[in-house]
Amino acid sequence: MKNHITEFSQYISEGDKTRAIQDLSPRDERPMVEGVASILRKVRDIKNRREIAKAQIREFKRDGIKFDYAEFLELCGL
Repeated sequence: MKNHITEFSQYISEGDKTRAIQDLSPRDERPMVEGVASILRKVRDIKNRREIAKAQIREFKRDGIKFDYAEFLELCGL
């Protein structure tokens, strides 16, 4: 019997990611962070994208999610 459930990791690996973000968190937060960056790349206005990305970084910090924030901005296309 075939498994018809699609793994979440397949969705994360789709898209135009150029590189993986360095996860500094004790938990594996990389897929979630890359997913957020993928969504932010869809914001066409660069100024709005930058504001949203910075707000998201503040939220990540508040939630204890640690990663290379400069790489996150690059992954967001900023």
